[in-house]
Amino acid sequence: MGRRWIMVAVLLVTALSLGGRSALAQDGSGPLAQMLNQIPDNQVSRTVIWYGSLSDLERVLGFQLNSLQDFQKLPKQQQTGYLLDVSTHQIYYSGFSGIESPDDWRKTFGIDTFNVDREVTVGTAPNWYGVLQGTFDPAAVTQALQTLGYQQSQIGSAAVFSLGGDNASDPNNAANRIADALYNRLSVSGQRIIAAPSTAMIQAATAGNPIGSDAGYKALVRTLEGQNTVPGTTLVSAALYNGPFLSSTAAKVGNEPTLPRYQVAGVGYRRDATNRYWVIALVYPDADSANKASAILADRLPRYVGVSGEQAGRKLFEGWKISAKVTPSDQFQVVTVSMQLPAQTDVALTGLLQARDIGFLATDK
Repeated sequence: MGRRWIMVAVLLVTALSLGGRSALAQDGSGPLAQMLNQIPDNQVSRTVIWYGSLSDLERVLGFQLNSLQDFQKLPKQQQTGYLLDVSTHQIYYSGFSGIESPDDWRKTFGIDTFNVDREVTVGTAPNWYGVLQGTFDPAAVTQALQTLGYQQSQIGSAAVFSLGGDNASDPNNAANRIADALYNRLSVSGQRIIAAPSTAMIQAATAGNPIGSDAGYKALVRTLEGQNTVPGTTLVSAALYNGPFLSSTAAKVGNEPTLPRYQVAGVGYRRDATNRYWVIALVYPDADSANKASAILADRLPRYVGVSGEQAGRKLFEGWKISAKVTPSDQFQVVTVSMQLPAQTDVALTGLLQARDIGFLATDK
Protein backbone atom coordinates (compact mmCIF):
# COMPACT_ATOMS: atom_id res chain seq x y z
CA MET A 1 0.00 0.00 0.00
CA GLY A 2 1.60 3.25 -1.11
CA ARG A 3 4.69 1.79 -2.81
CA ARG A 4 3.53 1.11 -6.37
CA TRP A 5 4.69 4.53 -7.48
CA ILE A 6 6.15 4.59 -10.96
CA MET A 7 4.20 1.86 -12.78
CA VAL A 8 0.81 2.78 -11.33
CA ALA A 9 1.43 6.48 -11.80
CA VAL A 10 2.15 6.08 -15.51
CA LEU A 11 -0.90 3.90 -16.02
CA LEU A 12 -3.18 6.28 -14.21
CA VAL A 13 -1.96 9.47 -15.78
CA THR A 14 -2.54 8.10 -19.26
CA ALA A 15 -6.02 7.13 -18.16
CA LEU A 16 -7.43 10.17 -16.42
CA SER A 17 -9.03 13.34 -17.62
CA LEU A 18 -10.58 15.48 -14.95
CA GLY A 19 -12.45 18.48 -16.31
CA GLY A 20 -13.30 21.44 -14.12
CA ARG A 21 -16.97 20.46 -13.76
CA SER A 22 -19.28 22.09 -11.25
CA ALA A 23 -19.26 20.32 -7.89
CA LEU A 24 -22.53 21.66 -6.48
CA ALA A 25 -26.12 21.41 -7.68
CA GLN A 26 -28.47 24.37 -7.58
CA ASP A 27 -29.92 23.12 -4.29
CA GLY A 28 -26.45 23.17 -2.74
CA SER A 29 -26.07 19.38 -2.58
CA GLY A 30 -22.64 17.98 -3.32
CA PRO A 31 -21.66 15.45 -6.00
CA LEU A 32 -21.89 12.44 -3.67
CA ALA A 33 -25.40 13.39 -2.55
CA GLN A 34 -26.41 13.83 -6.18
CA MET A 35 -25.11 10.38 -7.09
CA LEU A 36 -26.84 8.74 -4.11
CA ASN A 37 -30.11 10.21 -5.38
CA GLN A 38 -29.70 7.87 -8.36
CA ILE A 39 -28.70 4.74 -6.39
CA PRO A 40 -31.68 2.50 -5.50
CA ASP A 41 -32.20 1.57 -1.86
CA ASN A 42 -31.98 -2.22 -1.54
CA GLN A 43 -29.92 -5.01 0.01
CA VAL A 44 -27.02 -4.32 -2.35
CA SER A 45 -26.67 -0.62 -1.58
CA ARG A 46 -27.11 -1.24 2.15
CA THR A 47 -23.69 -2.84 2.36
CA VAL A 48 -20.95 -0.49 1.17
CA ILE A 49 -20.84 2.31 -1.40
CA TRP A 50 -17.44 3.47 -2.64
CA TYR A 51 -17.01 6.94 -4.14
CA GLY A 52 -14.15 8.58 -6.00
CA SER A 53 -13.99 11.97 -7.72
CA LEU A 54 -10.80 12.49 -9.66
CA SER A 55 -12.29 15.54 -11.36
CA ASP A 56 -12.67 17.22 -7.97
CA LEU A 57 -9.08 16.36 -7.06
CA GLU A 58 -7.96 18.15 -10.20
CA ARG A 59 -10.13 21.15 -9.42
CA VAL A 60 -8.75 21.36 -5.88
CA LEU A 61 -5.18 21.26 -7.14
CA GLY A 62 -5.88 24.05 -9.62
CA PHE A 63 -5.45 22.51 -13.04
CA GLN A 64 -7.35 20.68 -15.75
CA LEU A 65 -6.07 17.64 -17.62
CA ASN A 66 -7.29 16.57 -21.02
CA SER A 67 -4.28 14.48 -22.03
CA LEU A 68 -1.02 13.00 -20.84
CA GLN A 69 0.72 15.98 -22.42
CA ASP A 70 -1.24 18.32 -20.14
CA PHE A 71 0.09 16.45 -17.13
CA GLN A 72 3.66 16.55 -18.40
CA LYS A 73 3.43 20.35 -18.70
CA LEU A 74 2.51 20.79 -15.04
CA PRO A 75 5.10 22.02 -12.54
CA LYS A 76 6.76 19.19 -10.66
CA GLN A 77 5.04 20.16 -7.40
CA GLN A 78 1.58 19.80 -8.96
CA GLN A 79 2.50 16.49 -10.57
CA THR A 80 3.69 15.17 -7.22
CA GLY A 81 0.59 16.36 -5.37
CA TYR A 82 -1.67 14.66 -7.87
CA LEU A 83 0.20 11.36 -7.95
CA LEU A 84 0.51 11.35 -4.16
CA ASP A 85 -3.22 10.73 -3.88
CA VAL A 86 -3.86 8.61 -6.95
CA SER A 87 -0.97 6.17 -6.91
CA THR A 88 -1.26 5.50 -3.17
CA HIS A 89 -5.03 4.91 -3.36
CA GLN A 90 -6.08 7.70 -1.06
CA ILE A 91 -8.74 8.20 -3.75
CA TYR A 92 -10.97 5.32 -4.75
CA TYR A 93 -11.11 4.02 -8.32
CA SER A 94 -12.37 0.67 -9.59
CA GLY A 95 -12.12 -1.84 -12.40
CA PHE A 96 -15.49 -0.59 -13.63
CA SER A 97 -13.94 2.71 -14.72
CA GLY A 98 -11.22 1.30 -16.95
CA ILE A 99 -8.76 4.01 -16.02
CA GLU A 100 -5.78 1.65 -16.00
CA SER A 101 -6.45 0.54 -19.59
CA PRO A 102 -7.72 3.65 -21.39
CA ASP A 103 -6.74 2.61 -24.90
CA ASP A 104 -8.37 -0.81 -24.50
CA TRP A 105 -11.55 0.73 -23.08
CA ARG A 106 -11.83 3.23 -25.91
CA LYS A 107 -11.14 0.69 -28.67
CA THR A 108 -13.33 -2.03 -27.16
CA PHE A 109 -16.27 -0.22 -25.57
CA GLY A 110 -16.19 3.20 -27.21
CA ILE A 111 -15.80 4.71 -23.75
CA ASP A 112 -13.24 7.48 -23.33
CA THR A 113 -12.07 7.12 -19.74
CA PHE A 114 -10.75 10.68 -19.94
CA ASN A 115 -14.41 11.69 -19.70
CA VAL A 116 -15.19 9.91 -16.42
CA ASP A 117 -15.69 12.61 -13.78
CA ARG A 118 -16.79 10.53 -10.79
CA GLU A 119 -17.69 6.97 -9.96
CA VAL A 120 -19.38 4.87 -7.32
CA THR A 121 -19.18 1.14 -6.77
CA VAL A 122 -22.15 -0.32 -4.92
CA GLY A 123 -21.98 -3.61 -3.02
CA THR A 124 -19.29 -6.27 -2.84
CA ALA A 125 -18.18 -8.79 -5.47
CA PRO A 126 -19.93 -10.56 -7.09
CA ASN A 127 -23.06 -8.73 -5.88
CA TRP A 128 -22.00 -5.30 -7.03
CA TYR A 129 -22.19 -2.76 -9.80
CA GLY A 130 -20.46 0.42 -10.90
CA VAL A 131 -21.80 3.83 -11.92
CA LEU A 132 -19.67 6.18 -14.01
CA GLN A 133 -20.64 9.83 -14.23
CA GLY A 134 -19.29 12.05 -16.98
CA THR A 135 -19.77 12.82 -20.66
CA PHE A 136 -20.13 9.88 -23.04
CA ASP A 137 -21.09 9.23 -26.66
CA PRO A 138 -24.02 6.75 -26.55
CA ALA A 139 -23.92 6.19 -30.32
CA ALA A 140 -20.24 5.23 -30.26
CA VAL A 141 -20.73 2.97 -27.24
CA THR A 142 -23.78 1.29 -28.78
CA GLN A 143 -21.92 0.58 -32.02
CA ALA A 144 -18.97 -0.87 -30.13
CA LEU A 145 -21.18 -3.10 -28.00
CA GLN A 146 -23.10 -4.42 -30.99
CA THR A 147 -19.80 -5.28 -32.67
CA LEU A 148 -18.84 -7.26 -29.57
CA GLY A 149 -22.07 -9.26 -29.73
CA TYR A 150 -24.06 -7.53 -27.00
CA GLN A 151 -27.84 -7.90 -27.24
CA GLN A 152 -30.15 -5.05 -26.29
CA SER A 153 -33.28 -5.67 -24.23
CA GLN A 154 -35.57 -3.97 -21.76
CA ILE A 155 -35.01 -4.90 -18.13
CA GLY A 156 -37.60 -3.14 -16.03
CA SER A 157 -37.54 0.50 -17.07
CA ALA A 158 -33.96 0.37 -18.37
CA ALA A 159 -32.60 -0.43 -21.82
CA VAL A 160 -29.76 -2.86 -21.14
CA PHE A 161 -26.98 -4.31 -23.29
CA SER A 162 -26.16 -7.89 -22.29
CA LEU A 163 -23.26 -10.22 -23.05
CA GLY A 164 -23.15 -13.86 -21.95
CA GLY A 165 -24.49 -15.36 -18.76
CA ASP A 166 -24.56 -13.94 -15.27
CA ASN A 167 -21.03 -13.49 -13.92
CA ALA A 168 -19.69 -15.40 -16.93
CA SER A 169 -16.43 -14.54 -18.67
CA ASP A 170 -15.51 -15.75 -22.16
CA PRO A 171 -11.76 -15.36 -22.86
CA ASN A 172 -12.51 -15.35 -26.58
CA ASN A 173 -14.54 -12.16 -26.29
CA ALA A 174 -12.61 -8.86 -26.21
CA ALA A 175 -15.00 -7.35 -23.65
CA ASN A 176 -14.40 -10.14 -21.13
CA ARG A 177 -10.66 -10.19 -21.78
CA ILE A 178 -10.24 -6.64 -20.49
CA ALA A 179 -13.18 -6.31 -18.07
CA ASP A 180 -13.81 -9.93 -17.04
CA ALA A 181 -17.54 -10.09 -16.13
CA LEU A 182 -17.84 -6.49 -14.94
CA TYR A 183 -19.34 -5.30 -18.23
CA ASN A 184 -21.75 -8.18 -18.85
CA ARG A 185 -24.69 -5.79 -18.40
CA LEU A 186 -24.59 -2.12 -19.37
CA SER A 187 -26.99 0.79 -19.28
CA VAL A 188 -25.73 3.75 -21.30
CA SER A 189 -26.65 7.44 -21.50
CA GLY A 190 -24.80 10.62 -22.34
CA GLN A 191 -24.09 11.38 -18.67
CA ARG A 192 -24.02 7.99 -16.99
CA ILE A 193 -22.90 4.42 -17.58
CA ILE A 194 -24.01 1.62 -15.27
CA ALA A 195 -22.04 -1.64 -15.46
CA ALA A 196 -22.86 -4.91 -13.72
CA PRO A 197 -21.83 -8.57 -13.97
CA SER A 198 -25.37 -10.00 -13.85
CA THR A 199 -29.01 -9.30 -14.61
CA ALA A 200 -29.85 -9.19 -10.91
CA MET A 201 -27.24 -6.49 -10.33
CA ILE A 202 -28.31 -4.31 -13.25
CA GLN A 203 -31.86 -4.56 -11.89
CA ALA A 204 -30.59 -3.56 -8.45
CA ALA A 205 -28.89 -0.56 -10.06
CA THR A 206 -31.85 0.70 -12.09
CA ALA A 207 -35.05 0.15 -10.10
CA GLY A 208 -36.28 1.43 -6.75
CA ASN A 209 -36.43 4.49 -4.54
CA PRO A 210 -33.06 6.24 -4.07
CA ILE A 211 -30.97 5.53 -1.00
CA GLY A 212 -30.16 9.23 -0.99
CA SER A 213 -33.68 9.80 0.36
CA ASP A 214 -32.95 7.82 3.54
CA ALA A 215 -32.64 10.23 6.47
CA GLY A 216 -29.61 8.47 7.95
CA TYR A 217 -27.67 8.52 4.69
CA LYS A 218 -28.64 12.16 4.20
CA ALA A 219 -27.16 13.06 7.58
CA LEU A 220 -24.03 11.05 6.82
CA VAL A 221 -23.37 12.60 3.42
CA ARG A 222 -24.25 16.09 4.65
CA THR A 223 -21.48 15.68 7.22
CA LEU A 224 -18.89 14.22 4.84
CA GLU A 225 -19.51 16.87 2.18
CA GLY A 226 -20.28 19.77 4.49
CA GLN A 227 -17.97 22.74 4.74
CA ASN A 228 -18.36 22.83 8.53
CA THR A 229 -16.44 19.57 8.78
CA VAL A 230 -13.07 20.82 7.53
CA PRO A 231 -13.60 24.34 6.15
CA GLY A 232 -12.03 25.14 2.80
CA THR A 233 -11.60 21.51 1.73
CA THR A 234 -13.43 19.28 -0.76
CA LEU A 235 -14.55 15.66 -0.44
CA VAL A 236 -12.77 13.68 -3.16
CA SER A 237 -13.31 10.09 -1.98
CA ALA A 238 -15.40 8.16 0.54
CA ALA A 239 -16.78 4.81 1.66
CA LEU A 240 -20.32 4.66 3.05
CA TYR A 241 -21.39 1.71 5.18
CA ASN A 242 -24.69 0.45 6.47
CA GLY A 243 -24.26 0.00 10.21
CA PRO A 244 -25.03 -3.73 10.53
CA PHE A 245 -22.80 -4.54 7.54
CA LEU A 246 -19.83 -2.65 8.93
CA SER A 247 -20.39 -4.07 12.40
CA SER A 248 -19.90 -7.55 10.95
CA THR A 249 -16.75 -6.40 9.14
CA ALA A 250 -14.87 -4.38 11.75
CA ALA A 251 -13.53 -6.95 14.21
CA LYS A 252 -12.83 -5.99 17.81
CA VAL A 253 -9.16 -5.46 18.60
CA GLY A 254 -7.81 -6.80 21.90
CA ASN A 255 -9.53 -5.50 25.01
CA GLU A 256 -10.42 -2.14 23.50
CA PRO A 257 -13.95 -0.94 24.26
CA THR A 258 -16.38 -1.20 21.36
CA LEU A 259 -18.48 1.62 19.98
CA PRO A 260 -22.24 1.80 20.48
CA ARG A 261 -23.97 0.54 17.34
CA TYR A 262 -24.40 3.24 14.71
CA GLN A 263 -27.02 3.33 11.94
CA VAL A 264 -24.72 4.31 9.09
CA ALA A 265 -21.05 5.19 8.92
CA GLY A 266 -18.64 6.77 6.48
CA VAL A 267 -14.98 7.51 6.05
CA GLY A 268 -14.13 10.33 3.65
CA TYR A 269 -11.02 11.94 2.22
CA ARG A 270 -11.03 15.73 1.98
CA ARG A 271 -8.35 18.12 0.87
CA ASP A 272 -7.40 21.55 -0.36
CA ALA A 273 -4.33 22.44 -2.42
CA THR A 274 -1.93 21.54 0.41
CA ASN A 275 -3.76 19.95 3.37
CA ARG A 276 -5.22 16.45 3.50
CA TYR A 277 -7.80 15.03 5.92
CA TRP A 278 -9.70 11.88 6.68
CA VAL A 279 -13.17 12.37 8.13
CA ILE A 280 -14.98 9.63 10.06
CA ALA A 281 -18.73 10.14 10.46
CA LEU A 282 -21.03 7.92 12.53
CA VAL A 283 -24.80 8.49 12.66
CA TYR A 284 -26.57 7.80 15.98
CA PRO A 285 -30.21 8.16 17.05
CA ASP A 286 -29.34 9.58 20.49
CA ALA A 287 -26.83 11.93 22.09
CA ASP A 288 -25.67 9.55 24.82
CA SER A 289 -24.46 6.93 22.33
CA ALA A 290 -22.87 9.58 20.12
CA ASN A 291 -20.98 11.20 23.00
CA LYS A 292 -19.72 7.82 24.18
CA ALA A 293 -18.53 6.95 20.67
CA SER A 294 -16.82 10.32 20.27
CA ALA A 295 -14.86 9.85 23.49
CA ILE A 296 -13.82 6.30 22.54
CA LEU A 297 -12.57 7.35 19.11
CA ALA A 298 -10.68 10.37 20.43
CA ASP A 299 -8.85 8.05 22.82
CA ARG A 300 -8.40 5.08 20.50
CA LEU A 301 -7.32 6.52 17.17
CA PRO A 302 -3.96 7.99 18.27
CA ARG A 303 -3.10 4.57 19.74
CA TYR A 304 -4.56 2.36 17.01
CA VAL A 305 -2.15 -0.35 15.86
CA GLY A 306 -2.57 -1.86 12.39
CA VAL A 307 -3.17 -5.57 12.05
CA SER A 308 -2.89 -6.19 8.29
CA GLY A 309 -0.06 -6.43 5.77
CA GLU A 310 2.80 -3.99 5.99
CA GLN A 311 0.83 -1.90 8.49
CA ALA A 312 0.77 -4.64 11.13
CA GLY A 313 2.18 -3.59 14.48
CA ARG A 314 2.36 0.12 13.63
CA LYS A 315 0.50 3.03 15.18
CA LEU A 316 -1.20 4.01 11.96
CA PHE A 317 -2.20 7.53 12.91
CA GLU A 318 0.83 8.58 14.89
CA GLY A 319 1.58 12.22 14.11
CA TRP A 320 -1.90 12.90 12.68
CA LYS A 321 -3.89 15.82 14.13
CA ILE A 322 -7.13 14.29 15.41
CA SER A 323 -10.24 15.97 16.79
CA ALA A 324 -13.70 14.60 17.55
CA LYS A 325 -17.07 16.24 18.09
CA VAL A 326 -20.82 15.51 18.10
CA THR A 327 -23.26 17.63 16.13
CA PRO A 328 -27.03 17.35 15.61
CA SER A 329 -28.37 16.66 12.11
CA ASP A 330 -32.16 16.53 11.84
CA GLN A 331 -33.28 13.75 14.20
CA PHE A 332 -29.75 12.30 14.48
CA GLN A 333 -26.54 12.93 16.36
CA VAL A 334 -23.43 12.62 14.19
CA VAL A 335 -19.98 11.83 15.52
CA THR A 336 -17.41 13.57 13.34
CA VAL A 337 -13.70 12.88 13.64
CA SER A 338 -11.32 14.94 11.51
CA MET A 339 -7.81 13.58 11.03
CA GLN A 340 -5.20 15.74 9.32
CA LEU A 341 -2.56 13.70 7.55
CA PRO A 342 1.11 14.55 8.03
CA ALA A 343 3.10 15.52 4.95
CA GLN A 344 4.49 11.98 4.66
CA THR A 345 2.42 8.84 5.28
CA ASP A 346 1.86 5.57 3.46
CA VAL A 347 -1.48 4.94 5.20
CA ALA A 348 -4.09 5.21 2.44
CA LEU A 349 -7.84 5.38 2.94
CA THR A 350 -8.92 2.94 0.23
CA GLY A 351 -6.18 0.44 1.01
CA LEU A 352 -6.85 0.40 4.74
CA LEU A 353 -10.61 0.03 4.36
CA GLN A 354 -10.32 -2.69 1.73
CA ALA A 355 -7.90 -4.58 3.97
CA ARG A 356 -10.56 -4.27 6.70
CA ASP A 357 -7.99 -2.87 9.09
CA ILE A 358 -10.73 -0.88 10.80
CA GLY A 359 -10.97 -2.32 14.27
CA PHE A 360 -11.38 1.23 15.58
CA LEU A 361 -14.96 1.09 14.20
CA ALA A 362 -15.87 -2.17 15.95
CA THR A 363 -19.24 -2.03 17.69
CA ASP A 364 -21.29 -3.79 20.34
CA LYS A 365 -22.64 -6.99 18.83
